[in-house]
Amino acid sequence: MLYIAWDIDGTLLLTNRAGYDALQEAIQDYFFRTEPYVFKHTLAGCTDSSIIKEIVTDIKGHCTSGWAASLMLKYEMYMKRNLKAHKGWLMPNVEKTLQYLREKTPDIGNLLLTGNTLNGARDKLEEYGLAAYFDFHHSAFGDLAEERSELAKILYTRLLNDGLIKSGETDSIVVIGDTPSDAKCAAAIGARCIIVLAGSEFKKEDFADCPPWKMWEQLPDDPAEFIKELSV
Repeated sequence: MLYIAWDIDGTLLLTNRAGYDALQEAIQDYFFRTEPYVFKHTLAGCTDSSIIKEIVTDIKGHCTSGWAASLMLKYEMYMKRNLKAHKGWLMPNVEKTLQYLREKTPDIGNLLLTGNTLNGARDKLEEYGLAAYFDFHHSAFGDLAEERSELAKILYTRLLNDGLIKSGETDSIVVIGDTPSDAKCAAAIGARCIIVLAGSEFKKEDFADCPPWKMWEQLPDDPAEFIKELSV
């Protein structure tokens, strides 16, 4: 059995800044701010829990679990509304690839390895009609750990605990993402990584520190070619 662990934002879809706007609304609501919060770096590749902790620490001087949980809940609440208001789009060939995998390849499972929280991931994928393609139970989400590499270890452990892979069998996992963080989290468990640049903020040279197994401009037009590439 082969397991494909997909990132969401920039890999499967783009929400047209729905998440960013939801986060700004949550910050203004929870902290009674009138000015937009200024982030010090790109949020691409970060987990939601690390982003929330950074915001709270910056505004309050330190971060408690209660403050972080409350801000996260507001963020998820505003996310639902912003997903409806913003008109995002799927990345090229995503839906037909997932359809092909479900219909033609019973020996390949689709998981999620994403910085989104479980609720955020589900809301995004339901909005864009993709949720049914994924096994959420064995996936890993950004409310489980702050570091992306820890999420990869959680996903691996979930598969291992349910007897779906053997200990050390990380070549049965292929991580598909669009950021250096995706490549690094795959490397953390010895998994292969495919970087797809179609929705990425990054360029090929940004992956020099942790080169992926493969790098594509977009998913292949023919899903059968995608399957073939997994075994090459």
